Amino acid sequence: MGISAHLRQEVISAKLTIDPVENSTNYYDVTVTVKSYVAKCLVVRVTLEAFSNIIFPYGTFIYTACLCDFSTRNFFWEIQASENGIIKGKAEVVSEENICPSDVEICSLVYKVCIKREIIIRC
Repeated sequence: MGISAHLRQEVISAKLTIDPVENSTNYYDVTVTVKSYVAKCLVVRVTLEAFSNIIFPYGTFIYTACLCDFSTRNFFWEIQASENGIIKGKAEVVSEENICPSDVEICSLVYKVCIKREIIIRC
C-alpha cells in the first residue's frame, strides 16, 4: 500500500507591512503586496479588516485588480490607532468580469491567502 502526497501549487502570496506615517501621531500606512505565481492573468480581490480601536480615516477600500504573468502589485490603506490592535489582510482569486483586458486569457482558480498582523503602538 503506497502513500500519496498531494502537492498544491502556490497561486498567489500576500505580504502585509505597517509603517508609521512621517510627522504624524497614531497614523500608519498599511501595504498588502500580492504576488502571482502563474503565467496567466488572475482577478484578485484584496481587503483589510481591523479589530480593536483601529480606524480607517479614508475608508476601508476593497481593491479588485488584474495580475498577469508572475506580476506583483501593492495595495494601500491608511489607518489610525491609539493602542495595540490586530489587522488582517486577505487576497483571493475571484471570478469577476471586466477587470482584466478582454483579449487576455484569465485563469479562474479558487485560491485565498489571509495574513494577520498585530500593530504595536510605541510611545
